[in-house]
Amino acid sequence: MNDISSLNKIIKVSIIIINYNGSKFLCECIDSVLNQSIDNFEIIIVDNASTDNSLDLLNSYKDNRIRVFPQTVNLGFTGGNNTGYKYCSGKYIVLLNNDTVVEKTWLDNLVKIFENYPETGIVQSLVLTEGIPDKYYKKNGSINFLGHNIMEIFDIEKNGVGEIFQATGCSMMFEKKLIDSFGFLFLNEYFAYAEDTFLCFRVKFCGLGIIHNAKSVVYHKGGATVKAVSSGLKSGLLAFYRERNRILNFLLFFSKGFIFKISPYLILNFFAKFIAGIFIKKYSSFSIIKAYLWIIKNKNLIKKNRKILQEQYVKKENYVIGYLTCKLFNGNNIFGKFFNGISKIYCRIIGIRTVEFIKH
Repeated sequence: MNDISSLNKIIKVSIIIINYNGSKFLCECIDSVLNQSIDNFEIIIVDNASTDNSLDLLNSYKDNRIRVFPQTVNLGFTGGNNTGYKYCSGKYIVLLNNDTVVEKTWLDNLVKIFENYPETGIVQSLVLTEGIPDKYYKKNGSINFLGHNIMEIFDIEKNGVGEIFQATGCSMMFEKKLIDSFGFLFLNEYFAYAEDTFLCFRVKFCGLGIIHNAKSVVYHKGGATVKAVSSGLKSGLLAFYRERNRILNFLLFFSKGFIFKISPYLILNFFAKFIAGIFIKKYSSFSIIKAYLWIIKNKNLIKKNRKILQEQYVKKENYVIGYLTCKLFNGNNIFGKFFNGISKIYCRIIGIRTVEFIKH
């Protein structure tokens, strides 16, 4: 399957799928991709040392569009995609979760955005995730100063196309030449979580658009990929990656002045999650402390990567801040409304102009 010499058409799209013990999802995902309305694509599957029958299933496919790259260790989502990127031949690259099923025109509708909107950096599909109510698909979301996803921020145009900030690694497309110009796709240190936000920050600081196309439809099991990629990790390590990577994104991309302005959020977030971690395993107090200690210990590495990233900036940070939200919580309950209101007042006073203050 790794021999592509028999491909008759020039490869237009390279689709990277990361797999770790995903045998129960894998065939349905691959079959839906192979059934696309266009066929000048390749599927790059990076198997992160699966211990189930994933490789047997993959080897049963005889389609020469499929290329499989088995690994001896679990590289995580970032390491797996970095490996897959090295083998991509297409003009465009798609990151696709293995616990998805895509509609027949999914790929074509991603490509069309780049053909019609040349200033595009990333295109995201409409990802319909199991368990997420329909009301949350009427608008697109963003992230707040803590890197948490906040829903219902950006309007979707009648044609299903709209500008957003946060594209998800579940199904996103970008041009290979863009990543080539960056020098690398993801930092391997991330392993999993918030790496898609990392890429979105890079694209936005380059002044390129991030577009949502509701005509490119993906059905997502929800969380299965992350659970698989990260299974086998020590207890609390997931909480460590979640917390560290979210904060790391802001330390890498934004000025010290902005970090100082949002420091009250970071401090309150630390103590809230530390206390919650005493009672809720998901947060893990030890992992929260470990995340911040990692940041302190690796300040020179952060400084080095910061310099590399910020040398590529085209836009100033206020432009990117204008796509973030000052909201702290999703929903319309009294608790959330109160603290979201307090946050908006703080931003108005301190001079942080988020999406709530800017018309796009």
